[in-house]
Amino acid sequence: MLFVFGAVLGVSGWLAAQSSITLSQCYDAARQHHPERVQWELQQKIGAIRAANISKIRRLPQLSLNGQATLQSEVTSLPIELPNIKITPLSKDQYKLTLDANYLLYDGGAATLQSEIQTATAALEQQKINVDLNKVNDMVNAYYFGALLTDENIRLTQILQKDLRERIDRLNVNVKYGTAIPTSVDQLEAEFLKADQRLAELDATRVGYRAVLALLTGLNIDAGTILELPSAPADQSAINRPEFQLFELQNRLLDTQVKLLDNQKLPRLSAFLQTGYGRPALNFLNNNFRGLAIGGIRFTWNLAPFYTFKNEQNLIQINREVVASQRSVFDYNLSIQMRQQQTEIDKLNGVIAKDRQIIQLRGRIKNNATAQLEKGIITANDYVTEANAENQAQLNLALHELQLLMAKIQYKTLSGL
Repeated sequence: MLFVFGAVLGVSGWLAAQSSITLSQCYDAARQHHPERVQWELQQKIGAIRAANISKIRRLPQLSLNGQATLQSEVTSLPIELPNIKITPLSKDQYKLTLDANYLLYDGGAATLQSEIQTATAALEQQKINVDLNKVNDMVNAYYFGALLTDENIRLTQILQKDLRERIDRLNVNVKYGTAIPTSVDQLEAEFLKADQRLAELDATRVGYRAVLALLTGLNIDAGTILELPSAPADQSAINRPEFQLFELQNRLLDTQVKLLDNQKLPRLSAFLQTGYGRPALNFLNNNFRGLAIGGIRFTWNLAPFYTFKNEQNLIQINREVVASQRSVFDYNLSIQMRQQQTEIDKLNGVIAKDRQIIQLRGRIKNNATAQLEKGIITANDYVTEANAENQAQLNLALHELQLLMAKIQYKTLSGL
């Protein structure tokens, strides 16, 4: 009972160590682990801070502390003298310290538009990063399927080794009874060692693919990690590339810039207050240091935007045409890539159909060679040739099936689904 219990624990521990991972998990982990992901979060913070600054400027009065000390060549004086009245002349050195407050009452919605521009700009920068991160999927595909193909290559090589070992054991019996020569066994042993050598190379390749996947994703992927074979994606005609969202955000930003351009032609209305201390104060005939305060409503209308309005409009229109051109180029290139990928899928479907026929024929040929080898009709070298041919046919089928699956997933990756 202790032995059985220990064996169960051992198997459970082995199963726990054989962790598995999916292609979708690698996609998600690679995007989160990529160094550019940090920039995405930073752009989000930058946009939020800039929008908050604009909101504060709009909601709170603008304060400024101003001071000046001047020395004049002459001052204002009365050109008359009155009897029994002495008028003290103003000092030529004058001083003033003021606190100015200005509160915008009407800006035509300029602050809101500026805040929208900052938010749109941050979203645009984030989407550019999303476009770059989407390219990581291609790298994940390459190494994930490279690892799967290596695993399948190892499996088929081990099957070949098992078959060679069975033939070697049977030939040893025949040699013992004088119905076969030792050279035949040596030939099979040499082929077995070649397969062993190939397994060592494949094991190193297998470790390399998983190591790169671990670097890309930040996941704990080692030689014991099982990479699950993804299911073939369903055929879908919809395309949802992140570049489309990028073009849309660029156009939205241009729309907001047009609104802000129109807004710059509107007048502004603000309330102001100035308070301070100086000599002279508001009564310039009083030469003493005194407090001062003045407030009111200020109307301003900057006419300069009217001079450049047409040119700025043309610039925005040209930028729209640039975005439209970029979208057209992207659509063109994407259509070519998807057509090439569909051609690859169609080609592999035809190749796989022939692979299955070849395997059936190679299987019959090898079975016949097995019987002939045991009867001494053919040499071990002839048998190895046929065994390798069947193994290669099986490997070709596995390779093409994985290539087909990868082509379908790459088609899905191109469509952005």
